[in-house]
Amino acid sequence: MSHRNYLSLHRKRWALSQRELALLLGHASRSVVSRLELGQGRPSLPFAIRCEAVFGVGVAELFPDLFEENHDVVMRHAARLDQQLRGRVDAGAARKRALLLEMIGRTPNPDIV
Repeated sequence: MSHRNYLSLHRKRWALSQRELALLLGHASRSVVSRLELGQGRPSLPFAIRCEAVFGVGVAELFPDLFEENHDVVMRHAARLDQQLRGRVDAGAARKRALLLEMIGRTPNPDIV
């Protein structure tokens, strides 16, 4: 399965070779950069954070498929928590509902929720 990402676009924008980007990210070989640019495999969390540090572009923008997949998981868990909070009127439940509403407001596609 191929995973959409914009690593190559950002690397080329800054005229970096795969080897140079690998060096910036702390890898001895360009192979990890090549594989990810081809959509083969997923970046590790440290790799993704380092790419964000290099390019100044968020992980969600660099690796949108990875972000969307994980975002969807979180939103499904949020729906479960919302169900558990039904009928509760305490201050803690109100704060949790406020967070859930904030999460929905930040979602790129609110129809999924």
